[in-house]
Amino acid sequence: MKLNTLNVPLNVPAAPAAALAVALAMAAGVVAPALAQQPQLPPPTFATTRSNAAMSLDQGGQRYMDLGTDAKTTKSFVLETRGSVVLLQQEGSKEILTLMPVPGQRGDTFFMDYTGRIVLKVTKANNVVSYLHNPAGAPADPAGRVPPLSAPAMTASLDAMRANAVNELTRLAGHDVTIWGTQAFSNDEAWAADALSILVLGVKSANGHAGKVASKIDKVTVRKAKAPRASFKGGELLIEINPDDAWAGRVTPEDVSKVLTASRSSG
Repeated sequence: MKLNTLNVPLNVPAAPAAALAVALAMAAGVVAPALAQQPQLPPPTFATTRSNAAMSLDQGGQRYMDLGTDAKTTKSFVLETRGSVVLLQQEGSKEILTLMPVPGQRGDTFFMDYTGRIVLKVTKANNVVSYLHNPAGAPADPAGRVPPLSAPAMTASLDAMRANAVNELTRLAGHDVTIWGTQAFSNDEAWAADALSILVLGVKSANGHAGKVASKIDKVTVRKAKAPRASFKGGELLIEINPDDAWAGRVTPEDVSKVLTASRSSG
C-alpha cells in the first residue's frame, strides 16, 4: 500500500507545550504522580510494533496533548502499545480504538483506523502528528505516562466492531456481506479488531486497484490457525490468524488485496 506522506510543519516549540501539558494533566488528576515522573515513552512505529523485543512489554500508556484542538479546550489522547497492537483512547471517550500501522515515506509510520482513515503519523524523528481534530495534521506533545488502558483491550464490543466492518464491506460490495467467526476471539479482542481493520483496508485497496472486486464477496470468515493466511473462493473470503504468534500471526492488507485481485484475474 503506497501512501503520500503528508508534509506537516513540526516547528512548534515542544518543551514549553509539553511542560504546560503535564501541568494541566496533573491538575486534572489524569496522570498519577509516580507515572508522571517516569521518562516519556517513545511513540510506536511500524518497526517497533513488529519487533520481538516489544512483545513482552506492558509499560502502560503515554498521554499526548493534541494541539489541533482549540487553544481554550486542548484535548488529549492516550496511546498505548500492547505487544504488537497499538491502542488509542481520546479524552472524554470510553471507546478504545485499535490502530493499524502502515509504513510511509522517509521512515514515517501512519496509523489508521479500521475504515482506513489516517489518525496519527509518527515521523522518523519520533514526532507525533494528530489528524483527530485537524485534517491537515497538528503536533501532539507528550504529557506524561498513564496506567494501562482498562481491560479488555476495547470497550466497544466485538459485535459492534463486526457490525461496523459489515457496514463498510456491504457498502464496498454493493450488497449484503456477512462476517463470521469473531465470537471465537472473545479473549483476544485486540486480535479481532486488528483482523477487521486489516480486512477492510485490504478490500479497499483491491477495490481501488482492480475495479469493483469487492462485489464478488458474499461472506467473510475469520478463524484461528497455526499460520496466517488469506484465501478467496466461491464468494467467501477466509482470514486465518494466530493470536499465539504476536510477531508473525497476522495477515496483511496486501495479503487480502492479493487474493482478491488474483480471483479477478482468474475470471
